[in-house]
Amino acid sequence: MTPRQAAVLSLNSAFKSGKFINLELDSTIKKYGFEDKDKSFYTRLLYGTVERKITLDYMISILSTVAVEKIEPLIMCILETGLYQIFYMDKVPDSAACNEATELVKTLCPKSFAGYVNAVLRNAVRKKEELIKKIMTLEGVKGVSVRHSIPEWICNLWEKDYGDAEKIAAGFEKLPVHLTLHVNTLKITAKELAEKIPAEYKPKIVNESVITLGKSIPVSQIYGFEEGLFFIQDESSASAASLIDKDSVSGETPVVIDTCACPGGKTFAIAIEFENKGQIHSFDLHENRLKLIEKGTNRLNITSVITKVNDARKPAEELLGKADAVLCDVPCSGLGIISKKPDIRYKNKEDIERLPDIQREILCQSAKYVKPGGILVYSTCTLRKAENEDVVEYFLNNNKEFELCTKAFDGKGMKTFFPHTDGTDGFFASRFIRKV
Repeated sequence: MTPRQAAVLSLNSAFKSGKFINLELDSTIKKYGFEDKDKSFYTRLLYGTVERKITLDYMISILSTVAVEKIEPLIMCILETGLYQIFYMDKVPDSAACNEATELVKTLCPKSFAGYVNAVLRNAVRKKEELIKKIMTLEGVKGVSVRHSIPEWICNLWEKDYGDAEKIAAGFEKLPVHLTLHVNTLKITAKELAEKIPAEYKPKIVNESVITLGKSIPVSQIYGFEEGLFFIQDESSASAASLIDKDSVSGETPVVIDTCACPGGKTFAIAIEFENKGQIHSFDLHENRLKLIEKGTNRLNITSVITKVNDARKPAEELLGKADAVLCDVPCSGLGIISKKPDIRYKNKEDIERLPDIQREILCQSAKYVKPGGILVYSTCTLRKAENEDVVEYFLNNNKEFELCTKAFDGKGMKTFFPHTDGTDGFFASRFIRKV
């Protein structure tokens, strides 16, 4: 099994079954034992083609004598991966991209399609500059969608909500590739850990709790993983967790509740912030996911976390009115992390439309945990006002005992983060306080 063949089959399988691309990638690498160059090539080709699918399909619509909707799925995958190599993988000669794609047809499909695929790809090579110019000059939301390979409905949404879909979409492409480590300061300082990580990984201290690496590598290969010296946490999760700190609660044994806790990064961050004291209740709807948190707390040697299966829309009665702080990092459309998870952009629009109702219910029910003077944090990793500002407005209108905390975000109590202005994933965070 070659990396190119595996990428085509994985692409076809993922879109046919709706399987998450990261799961497809991991299982394929293990299945075929890809290592080093083969692993890197397969990963780049699969992820890149998924990321650029809309752009690639637009090219196919211009180059093909057969209508896109009538092209066989496997042939479509071969064309997409071939075009990705031609337009986005400079180290792959155009002739190799064309020839290898043609051979893939002979291996995976009826041989009669080989001439068609070869003709489309060689036509793309001849018209490369013409195609690029056409894409770059497309106007309106259609142009934004094709240039940045983001569905038109999402581009329309961003244009309506924030006024500049082009800048937001382009911002995701400019985000640096890096890995973010949240340091377990119960065991080591950021400076000490950074000094032990090889310079080739480009460790950079962001603050006393965070180190970034200038390249993505398997987590288990980083110094200190098995010893529990850090955990992986992206910027949006870290920002939400940071709104619950020691200064925001009183007493030596705080009660904190993370209502939608998995995969656990926010729980870990809060437990470390409170120096492993008090009670950190970590809830999730699925027991198998809570096992990931328990595995993480064992590795990090955190003992203050209590896990429990619980539906965030049905608060645990024994904790009503007893929490010093509650975090609601709710299920969302994830439109702020498409640079990390490219297949998110192909989510079903109808499924996303249902999310605000769930988010409002989770926030309103979780508020029942908060005692007078306590704080409540609401956050998402998406860019969509219906899931962010509109949920906050609904909550405040229906829970008069709460108000936005003026100590957060320059007195506004909430903020939307954008890739093009903040240099981060797109996400939203807000902090409320329950009046005494």
